[in-house]
Amino acid sequence: MSRIPIGTIIEGVKKYGPKAGKIIKDNRKEITAVLGVLGVGDVIKKRMEKKEESNNTEGEKWHYRKRRYKHYENKLLPELDSQNRNELFQYVLEIEKFIQQIKNEKKEDIGIKKPIHEKRIKDWNDILIQIKDKMSTKDYLEFIKIYNNPNYQSEYFKGFEGDVEKFKKLINGEKYDDLLKYTAKITSRNIDQIKKDFSLTD
Repeated sequence: MSRIPIGTIIEGVKKYGPKAGKIIKDNRKEITAVLGVLGVGDVIKKRMEKKEESNNTEGEKWHYRKRRYKHYENKLLPELDSQNRNELFQYVLEIEKFIQQIKNEKKEDIGIKKPIHEKRIKDWNDILIQIKDKMSTKDYLEFIKIYNNPNYQSEYFKGFEGDVEKFKKLINGEKYDDLLKYTAKITSRNIDQIKKDFSLTD
């Protein structure tokens, strides 16, 4: 590939801005070689290497809460279907703690930072809603399975066997009003929907 004259690059940066930046990025070896002839190649090369290294370790420099947010966003949310209730509940507790921390920081900071804190609270709340909705849905599906098959062993409710035992007692005692109320409380479903899904309608 032919070398690009340095004058053309400088003029291009002035005239085309981001487009020229892309050309520089795509042809950086050739550009470094040209600048090397002019005696500034080593300086530019070191700066580019330092920039790349900085980009690679940027995640390590993030605040713990920021790293956790990225972890939730990129790894945990796509895998919610495979999580049990204990794991989902731990996520809820952690996120609620983070939101409280941000609210405390917001109280202590000056007004100019408050919009930043509001955005952080909103971002965490968006993730919290998704996790709570997933937990509610999975709770409901497991209750339907248990209702239809008393011998069903729920791996999802491992660590929350008390909820299952209470649910089974309500089924066995045929306390259907209490069963409906309990299921509605745990799963946030309305009673008419529960009656329909549990085949308790007349």
